[in-house]
Amino acid sequence: MLFKGRTSVSSTGLLAAFCLMCLLGMAGCQGPVIPGQNTLNPFPQVHLTSYNLQSKILVNEPIVSRVGDGQLDVVIPVRNVTADELYLEFQYSFLNAQGAQVEETSGWNTLRVPAYSMAQIHFTSLTAAANFSCTIRRLP
Repeated sequence: MLFKGRTSVSSTGLLAAFCLMCLLGMAGCQGPVIPGQNTLNPFPQVHLTSYNLQSKILVNEPIVSRVGDGQLDVVIPVRNVTADELYLEFQYSFLNAQGAQVEETSGWNTLRVPAYSMAQIHFTSLTAAANFSCTIRRLP
């Protein structure tokens, strides 16, 4: 600041202002900075085929239940976060407790997700599978 009779800012005042800004800036820091983590798709059973697709859809936690004679029923909510309608394809397979595939991989199924909306991927196993794997890609 310039006061009456002064023509420049004192170096002591600048140093004090700089120190105050540094202290205020560091006040918000808590703990170490964690390097980038992929939190866009935290569900290991669901695989997106491109990183670009991760910026267009959000996959919510799969809802898994048992139906009938122990078949695995899976619902995967998918949210479109863009202003454009998206056409996706998905395929799935079912696995046993050791991770080996127990049924044929499905063919590619089409899913239309309107702009800023949600849709669900839904499929059911033919046998009492232990787990599933689902791959989602953008319709070519």
